[in-house]
Order: sequence, then C-alpha cells, then structure tokens
Amino acid sequence: MANKKTTPQTQQRRKPQPDRLNRRLFGALLPLLLCFMLGSCSKPDAEDLWLDYHSRLQRMLALPELAPELTPVPELPAIRQLYQPLPDTKLNVLDLVVLRRCGLQQLVAARNNSLGKTMTVANQLGYELQLISQLKPCLQHPELDTDLQQKLQQIYQEKQQQLPRVLANFLLTDQTLRQQLHGSQRGMQSGVSITSTLTALQQLGQLQDYVLKADLTALATTDAAFINYQVGALYQSQVLADWQYSLRVNNSWLSALNAQLDAVNLEVFCKQPQVKDKTDILNNILLQQFIGKIQPRLAELDGISQQLQPALNRIYQQSPVAATLYQRTESQHQALKQQLSQHVAWWQRLRQHCQFTIAAKPGQS
Repeated sequence: MANKKTTPQTQQRRKPQPDRLNRRLFGALLPLLLCFMLGSCSKPDAEDLWLDYHSRLQRMLALPELAPELTPVPELPAIRQLYQPLPDTKLNVLDLVVLRRCGLQQLVAARNNSLGKTMTVANQLGYELQLISQLKPCLQHPELDTDLQQKLQQIYQEKQQQLPRVLANFLLTDQTLRQQLHGSQRGMQSGVSITSTLTALQQLGQLQDYVLKADLTALATTDAAFINYQVGALYQSQVLADWQYSLRVNNSWLSALNAQLDAVNLEVFCKQPQVKDKTDILNNILLQQFIGKIQPRLAELDGISQQLQPALNRIYQQSPVAATLYQRTESQHQALKQQLSQHVAWWQRLRQHCQFTIAAKPGQS
C-alpha cells in the first residue's frame, strides 16, 4: 500500500477509465456482478431500491407502472401429514423403584408426569437421547434382576430403532422450525449477521448425522437444552425466514422489470433526436442505482444463499418437505441469478444499439 502513495484526496479525484468500467460490467457479466461489492452507507429496504430504480428508468424509457406480486411458492405440508406417532413404552411403579439404582427413575418419572406427557417434539427428542444414553450402562447393572434386564434390553433396542422417527418429528413439526421454513413478510437488512443461524443449522445437521449413523457415543451429551438452544438461535435471528422473503421479493421485482425492458423497442429509442441526453442519464442510472446500490444487495443475498442453502439441504434434502423447500429457496435463488443475467444482457444490448460507452461522468465519485 505504501508504494502506491495514495491519499483520500487523490482517491476521490481519481476517475474510473471507460474501458475498464466496460470490462468490469460486461466482460464477465453475471459472475462479476455477483462478486463485485461496493460499500453502502445506508440500508434502505430492497423494495424501495427497486422502486427508485424503476421510477428513474420509467422516466427515460416510458415504462408503465410496476407493482410486482411475490412469486408464488408452495405451502409446507400440514403437521398431521408429517408427524409419525410412536408407541408409548412405559415401566410400572415397581420397576421405577428398582431403576433408582442405576439413575433412571427420575428421568422416566419426568416423562410420565403431566408435563412429560405434553412435552414438545424438541424436548421429546432430548428425552429419548438421554434415555438411550442412560439405559446402556443400566442393562448390565448387577442389582437388577434378569426379567427387568431383559425388559430394559428390549426397550433399549426399540428406542434406538425409533430414534430416527423421533428426530424426523422434531425437524418436520417443531413450531419454531416450521415458522422459519415457512418464511416471513420482511426482507433481510443489509449487513445482517447469519453466523448464529448458520451455526444452528450446522449443529442440527450434525445431530441428524449422528442419529442416522446410530453414533450413540457422540449423542451421549446431547439433551433437550442443547436442541432448544439451536431452535432458539433460529428464532432470535429470523434469518432463515427473512432470507426466503428476500429471494422472492428481489426475484419478483427483477423479473417484472426485465419483462418491461424487453418490450422496449431499442431501434426506435436509439433513433430519437435527443437520445444522447437520455443515454447519458441512463448511464448515471446504471452506475449509481443498479451497480452502486442494487447489485451489492443482490451480491450479498447471493453470498448468504450459498451458505444457508447447503446447511438447509443437509437437513431436509431426504425429507417429505424437500421439494417444497426447493421451490421456496434454491429455485428462487437460481431464478434470481438468471434474471440478473438477463438484466445485464439488456444493458449490453442498449449500449450496442445506441452506441454509447458505460463510463463514470467527470466529477462523479
């Protein structure tokens, strides 16, 4: 940095070269736009940015009014379609007294009381994991008679077999998880941290891996508190829900705008008497509004999608909601990238038809 001998004053006076800007904008098209990031002092709502961008284009190109509707997506299947009932395994009172010797009485009693009978699917998963963990050393306890040991052995095997279903009930029917998968009615704010959301998804994905691999050693320290902590992190951030809305709202605006721009007759537009003045203004709109404001938000959203999508797929790609989640997330992300590529192509066609160069104006920073 010292060899360049730059100062804030010289940086402000430095003007981008037209050829360099053209290469940046059109040379790599979509990959460049997705990776090119600019700083942002303010954090306006995405819809406000699109509305401002469209209104400026509207004045130059005589576009009609635009009020896009959100891209429709399928609803999640009902809980009753997803929940898998489990057989209720109980031990009688005399057994509970005996089980005190190997530390199971309190755990089993908690499951059989009034609160235990109405526990959430998250707490039920935590209970089952604890029960399996504590049952194993109890099977060979010297103070338990043969009949009780055999009964516990049978319960132990049943609980292991049922564990993937208990996990599925949690992942598919937990109210907080469903609210996040269903999405919200607000977009993500620029600069929002996704760390806690990503960590929670990764923890749940790892938990699922352990359950499906029957890695009881790794599961030995997992309880309801751990599971509820991950769910609570998703609830506190709301990133998973807001991310879906952001994908849909940006996709709806860009696709609707592209449809209007494609309807513009560029041959006629570029032959207008004062087209040079209009292309100068369009040049500023492109640089200041699209590249300067909208594109960084789309690039940020693309980066978030590339992190959240694999973590989400890891958990749900083999589940009954996989197809629905694909339409709500990954499909929207792919469509948005296609619309972005189409939008850049339109600007390139405009430049070619009107024979003007995309370049920063003198004095423009």
